Amino acid sequence: MNGVREALEYGVKVTGCTIFMADAGIDTGPVIAQAAVPVQPDDDEATLHERIKLTERTLLADTVGRMAREGWTVQGRKLRFGR
Repeated sequence: MNGVREALEYGVKVTGCTIFMADAGIDTGPVIAQAAVPVQPDDDEATLHERIKLTERTLLADTVGRMAREGWTVQGRKLRFGR
């Protein structure tokens, strides 16, 4: 629930965002795309969260566009682009 705060408290140097396919579980679907977001020395929860959201929006738009253009299939936990 507080991933950004926990990442800062733990002292990570990189965090990020993940787009995954929804399934019957909680955060258990196949990973579609991921992007890294570096943690800056002066980051607080608000600044880091905003950078993650900006990255996430771009990644989501690019990924959905690619899925629409190329199609996709899922086998097990793997999503592949293309028909």
